[in-house]
Amino acid sequence: MEIRRQSLDEDAPKGSHRPRRMQPQTEQQVQEISRAEKQRAEQISRLMASKYLERMAHDKYFLTALCKDERLVSANKQGSLKLQELAHKALADVEKRQAVLRERRPLYAARALGPAARTRLSRARKEQLTHTQKQHATDARRLIQTAQSIYEERDTAKCLEQAEFGMEQIARKPANLLPGKDKFLQELHDIVGNAFLDQKRVRESKSEADRERRAFILLGMAVSREPSRDSVLRVRPPAPPRDAKVRIRTLERALSMSTRPSERCYLLHELARLNIDTKQPLKGRVYATKCQTEAKASNQRSWLLNAQFLLARCHLLQNNRPEARAVLLEAAGLARSYGYSEVADFYDTCVNVSLEGEVIAANAPLEKREKDLVSLMQGDDLRTAAKHLRFSIMPGARFEDTPNLSRGSRRRLSILPKTQQPTQMTRRVNRTLGYQEFDF
Repeated sequence: MEIRRQSLDEDAPKGSHRPRRMQPQTEQQVQEISRAEKQRAEQISRLMASKYLERMAHDKYFLTALCKDERLVSANKQGSLKLQELAHKALADVEKRQAVLRERRPLYAARALGPAARTRLSRARKEQLTHTQKQHATDARRLIQTAQSIYEERDTAKCLEQAEFGMEQIARKPANLLPGKDKFLQELHDIVGNAFLDQKRVRESKSEADRERRAFILLGMAVSREPSRDSVLRVRPPAPPRDAKVRIRTLERALSMSTRPSERCYLLHELARLNIDTKQPLKGRVYATKCQTEAKASNQRSWLLNAQFLLARCHLLQNNRPEARAVLLEAAGLARSYGYSEVADFYDTCVNVSLEGEVIAANAPLEKREKDLVSLMQGDDLRTAAKHLRFSIMPGARFEDTPNLSRGSRRRLSILPKTQQPTQMTRRVNRTLGYQEFDF
């Protein structure tokens, strides 16, 4: 049986081995690169494009991004295919141009030109910076010379305007474009301080009447407009600008950011002067005191004398004549110690003038004082009686009886409201020695 089975197996037809219809897919090994390597390859590609193509490198960047853009495939199949064809063709042309240029000049030769180009660019930038610095320095000196020439002409208002313009122009320049910026600003601040102090310098040839008239004007006291050879209008303190509030806010903002002593003295002096001109003696007194302290700390002599004069103006505006006299006497002593004899003589004149004339107080302080006094009264009877009293005189103030004018002299020729009368210039009569007049 075993022999028969073996013979049958040998005689059986042998079938051919057919391959399978579904062949197993061979696994393709994909070499993955990291994000850093991909970014490095992109950087090298952009570097080579910039070295060989120069301005056309931007075209290559655009075409590369366009070929990868998914929005290029749209519902319009023909138009989409045409755009893809144009983009790939243009990119191929640019890459071919880059390859040709690379064959002519290898990458190491192209990269060797970079340091030389950077050296030339750095040299050109330094030359341009030096030229700009010289130009700005020349402009700053020209502004200072203009302000100095106007100061020598004794035109205070125009000198202040030119100096302010120069400060504004110099402050705009950065420190790297204008070396010595603080020095130029210091010169302008000194010119402004000397211009204000020059108003207090009166020649010895001036008469006593002219000196007193100038003292009245600078102290802010009204005088009659009499013809004079002295240019009173030119030494008159500058009037406050129309936009005084905006100017004050600008100066306060600059004061909060300033660090230089001369600049702080200038800003404090301007703030005090503007507040005095706008009838705000309390604020003006605060700024004048700060300016005096700052000038003493930094040894700014001109600003110290100017600040003391403004402080005296504040006291006179508040009708504090003893305080004004004390400040003026101190300023006169400092001026003599500094060697400013003309300024000291003028301050002595201001001391004599400050006790003359009359500073008419405003109605608002009187009304406020009246309300405060009435509010302190506890009984209704006192308050009722206070309505019939006259509070036109501040309590504690000395009042001198004026001579009764006749009815004809009180008659006015105008219907306009009555204004403040100018202070009459009075002469002090020299009394005989040994004769005293007692007034009980």
